[in-house]
Amino acid sequence: MTALTVLLADDEPLARRRLRALLARHADYDVVAECEDGVEAVERILALRPDLVFLDIHMPELDGVAVAEALAAEAERGGAVPVLVFVTAYDAHAVRAFDLNAVDYVLKPIDVERFDRALARAGERIAARRAAVGSGDAPAADAALRAVLAELRPASTYPARFVVRDSKGLYFVRADEIDHVDADGNYVGLWARGRRHLLRETMKGIEAKLDPARFVRVHRSAIVNVDRVKRLEPWAHGEYVITMEDGARITSSRTHGTRLQELLR
Repeated sequence: MTALTVLLADDEPLARRRLRALLARHADYDVVAECEDGVEAVERILALRPDLVFLDIHMPELDGVAVAEALAAEAERGGAVPVLVFVTAYDAHAVRAFDLNAVDYVLKPIDVERFDRALARAGERIAARRAAVGSGDAPAADAALRAVLAELRPASTYPARFVVRDSKGLYFVRADEIDHVDADGNYVGLWARGRRHLLRETMKGIEAKLDPARFVRVHRSAIVNVDRVKRLEPWAHGEYVITMEDGARITSSRTHGTRLQELLR
């Protein structure tokens, strides 16, 4: 049988070395890449399409939660994504989220028996996915993964970057470069450096991932970076016309006006 391909994503060289050594005991797994940060992990995962990824939660540039969110979005678009096993130092909140949603994980320092159990379960999930594809069933985002990500995100730092894809390729949009956000059906538009990048996300979801000290919801379909507000003009009934540095004009709703005023004081 062809060996199953594995990618290791962890910013600690010793942790990657430990994972590689544990995998070397299993001849049916082949490590095809190692990544030191989340940005590199997303790029290599989408390029190599490994069967399995050991994903550290705490990584620079793009954390493991953001990487997993990008992969879940890829699955919803019909793309093939790997089985994920999270790697983390002990974190009571994360462990509870994993246990409640039956998403597999290993704790640092990594125990051999726990690793082998996680690997065996990952192998079963890979086999089940292959059988589903063989029967013609389209891949779908893992509901358990979505549930655990929803629990982990509030406890995580706000992501420094967002992963977006279009017909030309993959983009990493830095959060601090976002001027404003608007709604577009099942997507949101991230406006940064004069370009609009579509991200499959809800307004509520993107709002939770942006630092509330810098970003404010001014309308049910608009979020602005307060540092990029050029002018604020009173309008009718407690509403405002907001002119952004990039020239965009956005009208706030009355229900969101108070929060905007607080941040601009």
